[in-house]
Amino acid sequence: MALGLGIVVYWATQSGPAAAIISAFKSRVIADGGTVESPSCAKSDVKFLLNNPAPSAYDADYQAVLDRASSLGYTAPSPAQQTLQNTLVEDLKTAGVWSKLDAFYLFATDGDSDYATLNFVAPSSFQATKTNSPTFTANEGFTGDGVSAYLDTNLNASTDTTNYTQNDASFGGYVWDFQQNPLGSTSALIALRRPDSANNSNKIQSGTPTTNPVPSTTTGLVGLSRPNSTTHYGLDASGSVNTSGVSTSTSLPNANFTILRRSSAYSSGKIGLFWAGAHLTSAEWSDYVDAVDTYIAAL
Repeated sequence: MALGLGIVVYWATQSGPAAAIISAFKSRVIADGGTVESPSCAKSDVKFLLNNPAPSAYDADYQAVLDRASSLGYTAPSPAQQTLQNTLVEDLKTAGVWSKLDAFYLFATDGDSDYATLNFVAPSSFQATKTNSPTFTANEGFTGDGVSAYLDTNLNASTDTTNYTQNDASFGGYVWDFQQNPLGSTSALIALRRPDSANNSNKIQSGTPTTNPVPSTTTGLVGLSRPNSTTHYGLDASGSVNTSGVSTSTSLPNANFTILRRSSAYSSGKIGLFWAGAHLTSAEWSDYVDAVDTYIAAL
């Protein structure tokens, strides 16, 4: 009887040179009363298997996140959660959201806090910096101290973004304790505005908005979106879009997106996700909320 191919592949990946593996394989098969193809042919087969491993079961973009984490020595999520995160990435692609993103940070994970800082859209670029040690809680995200702790995405709105532009933009995140005043000390998403030092809140590319639509719920995915030069939208955790915002856009600020901090104001809230990218339509936003809520509920 012939030795199973799986054992051959295992030997080939765990043992010595291919010639020794083939010799042992041939001897065992003959001893069992079977036959084996020529050593040269078998050696060629093993070489092919070693150089052409089975493709990942995950989406290529999500696999790139895992590969980056491995190369940096970070602790990746559990296998079950990897499946959930892969599904989330696939759902965002199906919804038309993924292609609009410049950055996507999934802080709610059972991987370690370093893994949580990776930018899923481009794992080797714009990794978030944990400044002054915001508290990390597995499956929930980062919490600020209201004093000095925050996250810096290292993503500059003026120089680093491709999809996020002056008149076509969105950003926001999954917050566990959103307050109506995002400058309040307990607001999780202190950067729910353009990322500069102006004092007005709830705006995106605007210095003096006429109206400021804000999310009405206290937990969930929230954000702001700008479809053109004259209006901006509030993105609610219910999946609805408030289109009442009126404002004239201003140039992109030369500043990084920060989380749990706005200028000298710091948050003591908790955030599980952050994104920045192009404007999201009503349908895209609804699907985005569904995908994230499904992921969070499964943690």
